[in-house]
Amino acid sequence: MEEKIKSLRIAADIHKKVRKMVKDDIKPGAKILDICEKIENNVRLLSKYDIEKPLLQGIGFPCGFSVNNCAAHWTPVTSNEKRKIKKGDVCKIDFGVHVNGYIIDSAWTVAFDEKYNNLLNATKDATNTGLKLAGCDTRISEISANIEEVINSYDIVLNNKRLKIKPVRSLCGHQIEKYKIHHKKAIPIIRMDNYHEKMKEGEFYAIETFASTGTGNVIERGDCSHYMVDYRNEKKKNFQNMNSDEKLLLTTLYKKRSTLPFCPRWLKSYGINNYSDNLNNLVKRNIINTYPPLYDVKGSYISQFEHTILIYNDKTEVLSRSDDY
Repeated sequence: MEEKIKSLRIAADIHKKVRKMVKDDIKPGAKILDICEKIENNVRLLSKYDIEKPLLQGIGFPCGFSVNNCAAHWTPVTSNEKRKIKKGDVCKIDFGVHVNGYIIDSAWTVAFDEKYNNLLNATKDATNTGLKLAGCDTRISEISANIEEVINSYDIVLNNKRLKIKPVRSLCGHQIEKYKIHHKKAIPIIRMDNYHEKMKEGEFYAIETFASTGTGNVIERGDCSHYMVDYRNEKKKNFQNMNSDEKLLLTTLYKKRSTLPFCPRWLKSYGINNYSDNLNNLVKRNIINTYPPLYDVKGSYISQFEHTILIYNDKTEVLSRSDDY
């Protein structure tokens, strides 16, 4: 427990510092790639990432920069990405820091037009509600019901139409464990009375909420930029019937990332070129999982706020909380 607490607090401090570093860079006209790379490079710098010991500390997962009706899991796939932020965009910035495999997962939303304020407030209010209710032996279903109620209480006027704001039904908060960004327990953001799990002492969670002006349902679309070695596959079984290039890719991923998420943009720096076919083959064999971008209907907007918490017997520590959010 002592190592966990110390590692999480160090990672949280790095997360807060990096957020502060990029705050003024997130503005119309800025290249999204530049922001993502600045975040990732500063995480490496502040965590004292060691290329010889890549699993000690560093990036928890690729920096997500999901815009408008994209809820999550979008980051530039290559270093050639040219997309820039527009004045009317609603931007979700979601990145992770790990120390000794203990991950801080925190996200926030930036918009440049006050007309989106209620949308952002819906997730900020809902996330804060989840944080207040979280604690040892708390039923997760109670947290979920309250989060949904908060989001459903908001509406927004866009294009002279009043729209109900909805929770994104298939996205949720989640338990985190060492080197595992999504562990056993989920924290749904819709009412689920039949979900009987409770929070327990020593567990840590990402409390995150998503609110949408659209349907509240998302589908996978576009090029996948988030990948992760499947937790359930044992390393000794993964190398059966592989060609040499597939073995090299998987061996490199184990060495550099273990079961932490990665994106194709990083593979060149790992010495891996022409990875596409080999990566796809490992995906087809369920050795590597894909997490493609998730979209609600065209023309809708989604917001997100997220913090990582640690559960004690008598209190809950919001590790990633800072003055800005």
